[in-house]
Amino acid sequence: MLGSIDSAAHVLQRRARDVLLGSAVFMVPMLALNTGLAVLAFNEFDRFDSVFGQRGYVGVETGFAFVAIVVQSFTAHLIGAYAATYLVRYQMGGDPRIRECVGAVLRRLPLLLATWLLTHWWALLLALALLNADMTTVAGVGWMLGFGVAALSALVLLTAPVVMAERAGLRSVPRAVRLARTRYGAAFGFVLSCGLLAWLLMLFIGFLPDLAEATGLITFGSYGWLMQGISSQLALLVVVPFSAITTAQFYLQVRVHAEGLDIVMAADRAFGAQP
Repeated sequence: MLGSIDSAAHVLQRRARDVLLGSAVFMVPMLALNTGLAVLAFNEFDRFDSVFGQRGYVGVETGFAFVAIVVQSFTAHLIGAYAATYLVRYQMGGDPRIRECVGAVLRRLPLLLATWLLTHWWALLLALALLNADMTTVAGVGWMLGFGVAALSALVLLTAPVVMAERAGLRSVPRAVRLARTRYGAAFGFVLSCGLLAWLLMLFIGFLPDLAEATGLITFGSYGWLMQGISSQLALLVVVPFSAITTAQFYLQVRVHAEGLDIVMAADRAFGAQP
């Protein structure tokens, strides 16, 4: 678990340009869409029928937040696929390029959309329910939901790497679940550890504008809100690829420990790959 995070950090250190720029291909459209939706949310006042009946409604702010969650979730899935493609080729001794890895993701875009829906529908429904709940309810059940989400996420954690590395089609979902279950304790701990690191990194990068003003290094004046928004977007550009590359490395580690992937590769090099 920790070895996967450490190994991925070394890869990110050596190949940061390829990992971050390739991820930005998918993240920049997401950020642009979110910005456009934010503008619309402030200019429009409309209501949408709730999927939970006549009890409430999904207003402009809630609707925008839900769409933002959906877009960010799918984008993270695509970045996971890109990172898996890049890392597997790199760890296998290749010299992957941004264009070829992005092309591999785009060619499997319909399959990635299907696997994302199959593995994230429950999270989307949960997010919509939380957005319609009051803050007291959210605070009361938040810690329990956190562990529940981590437990379910651990089961489907390896979906994007399996899609890109094993080319199993829609069977990638049950294959990813079976693979995660062979090391479920490690997968659950990995989700918690990686989530904590991502949260700390987001917090640190987002705090940089306030830190710069507090030290007197620079003052933003009335543009402080703008710099805060920019820093949060920059944090996403770093945190999401980092999480994706660590997940891809964890996939390789699980296959090594559970299936002897390193032994298979050594045999293929010595005797030739078997059909």
